[in-house]
Amino acid sequence: MSENAVVFCVTRLHLQLTAVAITSILENYQNNQPLQILVVCEDVQQPDIDYIKTLPQKFGLPQVTVDFWSKPSEVDQISPDFTIGEGVPVPPMAIWRLFTPNYFANYQKLLYLDNDVIVKTDVSRLFDLLDEHHVLAAVPDFLFAASKNYYEDQYPAEELYGMKSMRHYFNNGMMIINTAQFNQMIPVDKLITTINTTHWHLADQTILNILLEGHVQLLPWRFNYQHDLTYLHNPDYHWDPQLVQKIIDDYPRIVIRHFAGSGFLALPYEHVQVSDEWDLEFWRLLEKVKKASRVSHPGKD
Repeated sequence: MSENAVVFCVTRLHLQLTAVAITSILENYQNNQPLQILVVCEDVQQPDIDYIKTLPQKFGLPQVTVDFWSKPSEVDQISPDFTIGEGVPVPPMAIWRLFTPNYFANYQKLLYLDNDVIVKTDVSRLFDLLDEHHVLAAVPDFLFAASKNYYEDQYPAEELYGMKSMRHYFNNGMMIINTAQFNQMIPVDKLITTINTTHWHLADQTILNILLEGHVQLLPWRFNYQHDLTYLHNPDYHWDPQLVQKIIDDYPRIVIRHFAGSGFLALPYEHVQVSDEWDLEFWRLLEKVKKASRVSHPGKD
């Protein structure tokens, strides 16, 4: 078994996004060492599972495996009225990621990725980004890191998000996790209690930020590039010019593009026209994984 693994969590239609993300990983994997991709899933079709498991072989990477897992049983202990704050129901799948270090405790490190990502590097290199002094490595949330709305001297971060400063608040769509240290610091019982007894906004993300504050290694923007340039130039978000410019400057060096949302109908699969090169890359990868499935059915036109 590999020392490290890549993890996704997915339900239903979003499996198509997972397939795109996995295809991007396979395109860029150049290591001869085994790589395991673990997909925690619910309500997905068995034929799709069977097909996605064949992708490494189809793309000439027999050292890579894709395995599908049921959701961790511990998530059934979460209160049914759990929300991400302000009465907004959280998709149950969003909270699964918090349990993956315990679920896959046999691995030294996990690279957790949201489904809506494109990876443009050999993922085996990413595990080394997390040093031995931190539990987790992640990228700051763009909005909290660079908007004037979240200046430390005027925004009540501790009251609203349980943190000393929103400038250190990370986006959990990409996390490199030291499983042993994570499980020691946040045992499952503590995690479940926190989930069921608190009511933070963006709770699935905020809970980790609170419990790991001071133990997170913040990575450069390029490792979880959450928005497009239109979003980063939109005056409605009240960007601090100096802070947001650092994010914009990293755009040509994107390693992981995360389609975290950049406004109304802004995601690649929400509009007809192509808005930038990353939209185009999404559709290229989706076409590639779709076309590869036709090889499995040579008798069909």
